[in-house]
Amino acid sequence: MKRALREWTLPEPQGDGAESAFARVTRSRGTTPELARAASEAAGEEFDPLRLADMARAVELVRVALEQDELIAIYGDYDADGVTACALLVRAFRAAGREPLAYIPQRESEGYGLNSEALVELRRQGASLVITVDCGTTAVEVVKERPEGLKLIITDHHLPHAEVGTGRVELAPADALVNPQRPDDRYPFKGLAGVGVAYKLVRALEAVALVPEGTAAAQLPLVALGTVADMMPLQDENRWLVRQGLRAWPDQAPLGLALLAKSAGVDGTPTSGNLGFGLAPRINAAGRMDDAWLALRCCLADDPGEAKEVAARLESLNQTRRSSLALALTSARGTVEEMPDELPAIVLGSSEISPGVVGLVAGRLAEEYGRPAFVYSRTGDQWRGSARGVPGLNVVEALRQCADHLLSYGGHLSAGGFSLAPEEAVVAGFEATLAEAVREQLGARQPLRAFRVDAEVHLRECGLELGDELLLLQPYGTGNPAVLLCASGCTVVRTESLGKTGGHLKVILSDPTGSAEAISFNRPHLRAHLPEGRKVDALFELEVDCWRGRRKPRLLLRDLRPARL
Repeated sequence: MKRALREWTLPEPQGDGAESAFARVTRSRGTTPELARAASEAAGEEFDPLRLADMARAVELVRVALEQDELIAIYGDYDADGVTACALLVRAFRAAGREPLAYIPQRESEGYGLNSEALVELRRQGASLVITVDCGTTAVEVVKERPEGLKLIITDHHLPHAEVGTGRVELAPADALVNPQRPDDRYPFKGLAGVGVAYKLVRALEAVALVPEGTAAAQLPLVALGTVADMMPLQDENRWLVRQGLRAWPDQAPLGLALLAKSAGVDGTPTSGNLGFGLAPRINAAGRMDDAWLALRCCLADDPGEAKEVAARLESLNQTRRSSLALALTSARGTVEEMPDELPAIVLGSSEISPGVVGLVAGRLAEEYGRPAFVYSRTGDQWRGSARGVPGLNVVEALRQCADHLLSYGGHLSAGGFSLAPEEAVVAGFEATLAEAVREQLGARQPLRAFRVDAEVHLRECGLELGDELLLLQPYGTGNPAVLLCASGCTVVRTESLGKTGGHLKVILSDPTGSAEAISFNRPHLRAHLPEGRKVDALFELEVDCWRGRRKPRLLLRDLRPARL
């Protein structure tokens, strides 16, 4: 299988060339520098949490539990969204003078989502009300069979399951199910992350004085981290939530997260990119390589000693994750290259891939080959996997059509998870059905890595002034991609390997107007293709790098091609 063709779409040149680089960027995005500044300073809009279906019922259940001094348990998930959502509710109840139980399932032994054994254990420990975050909507049988006397609030954002053929949706029969993806929900914004739904619950509790005033606002750094990490659309309410969370970070971020950010090279106010590419992988590393409980401790740690300890352990686990991912990608790429080009999707099962990195492998393969990727690995007596989509594909719908071959599945439009029995007939049936399901949605789509360039620039323009102006367009993420700039006819001055294992690359580029430092992460092989003096066109993001109080512009390379000038 060949890698996807790359296509750069450059903006049409306009004007006399005197327009600033920032003006060219904003024009390509349908706005102006003045409007961008005004939007950055706008207060934004936050919707009434009671517009979410079952929210009023959830508030009433919490009120009764608090009044009767019942033990409340928070049931999370092992990814960054689930961990931050769990930490958010624990912190909120602590602000109200209560200490809830917190539970995060083990990735390998329990898998994703709500499970019966955990509910039995929480009930045994005395919990009478369980609040889930980032899971539970599709756990119909688990919820039906929960221990007697256990009340259950589900807060979630995953797509409900619909029956193949009828399209009928069955929701878990909880005492309250708060999920903007419910078919009967009328909430104006459907893109909330799991942590966003948990935040809305705290806002509703705060409105009736069940938690102190200001409790919800104090959790906005957690909301920002979980929303960006789960790749939710950074539009509408999410854009406001993430922006407010970034602004609140220096004063409100939990101490453990602040120290973890410093170990990732982030000091002070982070950007959305810092959260997505620096902090989120470190939080996720706990669940992938060890136990997500460590990540929860990091989000809850306020004691300096404990915060320092857990941040250091997460940093170490992240290094292990990187090594595991590198090995898995080498193996996976070798297998994919032997696959026929006509396949509509990459479907890859391998016991050589660590279960903790299947999602990362799927994401990297989908990006490199321009096809949706479904990667699974052996965990106990079953295969468990992750899926990453491409534009135009509904991942959950594709998995739904394979339901007869799966033990479980779930997720979002662009990403999902699944499990299946290891028997050859089951695996073969799944792969064949999945190929047809993907082909039905995508047709004869040409695999393509498409880059939409916001503006062509000279290197002299890529300084701190433009870097600071581009911050006005943040936060970046799904629905609001990072600004892509193109500099043509650059000369490679020199290259240098970076990182403890030499896994990253620094490239010094020059053009007739100036020079710039560029960084390429996780692509050390590029060095062999960039000899001194080679002419290239560079595609990159411009960031302002802050380290120990020093600010400097830096190009984050997204792609390179031979110069076309």
